[in-house]
Amino acid sequence: MAKTTDWSAPYRIDDLTLHSDERGVLYEALRFTTQGVPSGGQIYVYSVEPGMRRGDHYHEKKGEWFFCAAGVVRLLMTTPDGRVVDETLDASAPRLVHAGPGTSHALVNESDAPAVIVAYGSKEFDPADPDTVPKLAG
Repeated sequence: MAKTTDWSAPYRIDDLTLHSDERGVLYEALRFTTQGVPSGGQIYVYSVEPGMRRGDHYHEKKGEWFFCAAGVVRLLMTTPDGRVVDETLDASAPRLVHAGPGTSHALVNESDAPAVIVAYGSKEFDPADPDTVPKLAG
């Protein structure tokens, strides 16, 4: 995994190196020091059920890094300058996605099995200041 210290782009998608053997699989998804990911946030896990869509928002202050840990989802993003991203995230070929401030993002499960997403937000969620602005992605 390459050293990355500039997360100022509206989004970024990096392939992750998958190591597998008879015991299962392993990949390093997020390396705070090596990749220069800001600390002080929170990690969360959520599912996207078949036929469901989650997200359709952006954040003004925080960045989010996430990957599909189980299943398959369609990633939709729209950058602040209007670029549209439409990609597939598949747990069998893991990729790390960064959605920077102002980039709306959504995940759609078009499969018949639940998908599991692991995410890191650079700021902890504060109900008094949720920093979540609704906006359709893609």
